[in-house]
Amino acid sequence: MLTGMDDLETTRQTLDRQIGEVVAEDPLRALGVIGAVGRDLHARQGTAVRAAVQHATWSEIGSALGVTKQAAHQRFAKDWAATIRDEIKAERDAIKRAGTADEAKAARARLDALVAELKNASRRRK
Repeated sequence: MLTGMDDLETTRQTLDRQIGEVVAEDPLRALGVIGAVGRDLHARQGTAVRAAVQHATWSEIGSALGVTKQAAHQRFAKDWAATIRDEIKAERDAIKRAGTADEAKAARARLDALVAELKNASRRRK
């Protein structure tokens, strides 16, 4: 039985082979595709790091990425913290603008979840 990770590895190998074939046939077209895939992967990597920060240390994240703790932290921590700050600000603004009690309650719940995410990650920085 294949796992999700097996499927991803098979997909990675297939993509690598297909891109190699396009490079041989049409390198400029391949560059466009490689750029798009790179942007997609960059976004997914950031999402994965954000999820991992909740349950793993920067050492573990760095190890998973094949880099040091310091390299992982330098690469992702600032963007992660800025994203959380921006989302917290947006939820505070949403609370102020809420037209109904239900809208304010929903925004407060999202704000509480973001603050919890930030606190949880702060405890795991070892």
